[in-house]
Amino acid sequence: MDERKNYPQVYIDSAQDSFMLQLEQLEQAQLSPAISKNALRNLALSLELHFVDRLQVIEQDGGALQDLRAVAALLTHDAKAPVALGYLKELVDEVFLELNKNFAQK
Repeated sequence: MDERKNYPQVYIDSAQDSFMLQLEQLEQAQLSPAISKNALRNLALSLELHFVDRLQVIEQDGGALQDLRAVAALLTHDAKAPVALGYLKELVDEVFLELNKNFAQK
């Protein structure tokens, strides 16, 4: 898979709108702890997969995209690892800030 230096702005914006909406819905839903845990894990993995082909050397050292990559690796290999809603909301915000700063097509 070729690594990407950028993404179309509309792709980033559409993904951000989708993830923000899903997080809002999860926050408002009355879900069992097991369903909530799995939904948050799946959302974190989905976010990584949307941008998995990004060029790693463009990522900020210690930035949100590196954190996301690490979270996705953990979730892939540890079926019991939870993701807190508050943490994921913060991570999503920071990921999209970094994507817009470093990967948005100019």
